[in-house]
Amino acid sequence: MRSVVLLYFLLAFAPQVFGQRAPSVFIDDTDHDGLSDSFEHTLLTQFQPQFMISRRDCGTRPAEFVPSEPKPTVQSANGTIYGQAFPRRENSSQSEVELHYYHLWLRDCGEMGHHLDTEHVAALLKRSKDSTDWKATYWYAAAHEDTVCDAGQLSRAASLNAEDTGAKIWVSAGKHASFLSQHFCERGCGGDRCREMEPLQITKLINLGELNAPLNGALWATSPEWPLAEKLARTDFPDARTALLEHSSADIVWANPNKRPVQAALLGGNATLGGAALGAHQTGSALALADTSTDTALNAASRRTAASLSKSYRSVLNSLRRSASATSEALSARSEE
Repeated sequence: MRSVVLLYFLLAFAPQVFGQRAPSVFIDDTDHDGLSDSFEHTLLTQFQPQFMISRRDCGTRPAEFVPSEPKPTVQSANGTIYGQAFPRRENSSQSEVELHYYHLWLRDCGEMGHHLDTEHVAALLKRSKDSTDWKATYWYAAAHEDTVCDAGQLSRAASLNAEDTGAKIWVSAGKHASFLSQHFCERGCGGDRCREMEPLQITKLINLGELNAPLNGALWATSPEWPLAEKLARTDFPDARTALLEHSSADIVWANPNKRPVQAALLGGNATLGGAALGAHQTGSALALADTSTDTALNAASRRTAASLSKSYRSVLNSLRRSASATSEALSARSEE
């Protein structure tokens, strides 16, 4: 009997102790990703972010959705956060686990609003083979993902004082984009505002599980009504993205810097989200040829155009006045004859 209990213990905790996966039939791994449900809950709780939201947000708070329904239906806008934890990479020296935190809203009630809003942040955790402590290495905040205004950011956890706990996340009013700094909030396409902020009182932290093995009745996660499924299925820390940070001295970098020229043009031209087509992967547009000084150039061009039009207007007006005066004199002379 003791041998059976010992075998169960080793199989149940092998993924956490040795960094190796055990057959899910022997552990409480309901979503079949190699991590026990209890272990996922422990990590999700430890690194739960502090979300800052606008006290005047038209969406009130992130919502909890009715469980076991294929269609996402809001049960209550009560400040629920949904989590996901999955193993990312194993090698001879360390293990990695990726955490996602989703704040889901009934609607995006900002410019170009829409029904249902799927937003999230993520952390990449690492643990060396000779340690039992997990440390966050990077944090990622999604903002208008997969659009021309994608303003996602990446930071080292140490820069955010969030290696052992959750990062502070700023959520823009109405649009609900996530930012690792309040300063970055208004530097996208111009449609985000992080003002009159207050901490979100999180009422529940619910594990979503995996795409093909949802937990806690999250059948609605794969609904085609929103892009949640594709966010569940991918990593937020591809090597090309983390390399951007490793080659920069900045604390926070843009996750998609190739889109910044377009965003600068939209912001500089005062064409916010309401005036921009937000289709995915539009970086091939002609605007992409502009650099980050586009807004200055546009403003200067606008001022020059206005000055030129004003000068032309004055010239035409003076010419008309002279013509009118000459005509009047001619008519007066003719009448005297």
